[in-house]
Amino acid sequence: MRRREFLLGGGVVGTLGAVGVVTTLVGELEVRWWATPRAAQYEALRERVTGYLERGLDGLALSVDVSHGGVVSVPTENAHRLVADGAWPRRLLTGGVGGTVDPATDVNLLVTDSSMRRSPTGAGIPYVAAVGGARHVARAPPATDVEDVVPDRFTFRTIQILVHECGHALGLRHDHGTIRDDGAVAVVSPMVSGYAWADGPLRREQFDFDRNRCGRPYPSVRGREPRLRLGFDDCERHGVTRFRRPGLPTLPVGESAVDDLLALARSLPTCATCLDDGERSDQG
Repeated sequence: MRRREFLLGGGVVGTLGAVGVVTTLVGELEVRWWATPRAAQYEALRERVTGYLERGLDGLALSVDVSHGGVVSVPTENAHRLVADGAWPRRLLTGGVGGTVDPATDVNLLVTDSSMRRSPTGAGIPYVAAVGGARHVARAPPATDVEDVVPDRFTFRTIQILVHECGHALGLRHDHGTIRDDGAVAVVSPMVSGYAWADGPLRREQFDFDRNRCGRPYPSVRGREPRLRLGFDDCERHGVTRFRRPGLPTLPVGESAVDDLLALARSLPTCATCLDDGERSDQG
């Protein structure tokens, strides 16, 4: 596995965001994704996942390297369980010994064909993410054919969840996201997504904030038509540069390395995703 410093010394570029947030570009991000055999049956999946990841992560780094790691067999299509129970992190940290899985430095994403209508549908912890909905991603138009902000449709929400979980793999929390008020329309970035319209216990548990981590107030979305930003906004980009962590352990590794990673994951808020076709819904 290749090892690199997350921030290249002297290679950080800063820009001033709309609310005075200094948004910096890290030197390089290495992102790799795999598909389960069921997910891989969709002919357009490889092009769509790679294209939308490149688009969604654009602006985070001077260089973003997105690659397809291939097809990997796992015990279930349940993306959340594969992360939470440790099967996917263990496969990443030990799979390189047999040469079947070569983990990336920054984001290691598994795409499954699990349902997007039953919560939770995905999970993200430092370095590692998994998300379902392969059939919906494959049905989306090419990433080059859509605008930066899109209607709240099932396929686009699935793609935004894919980017959302990669955000968790890069250390982002829900309150790194933004809600931009554009009159009758509310535009949500990936780390907010459907939480903007959540209420009751879900809202209190997952998105109980009045402003984001960069100080931008969250406007009310009540009565506003939802729109989805498919790429990260300024505060999310800023949050990635502040995510400091060591590289993945050098292979081969023992069970303790996986246990340490999962212990760190358990200390983070649970993120659950769920969609209803054509409707706004709880998601994470």
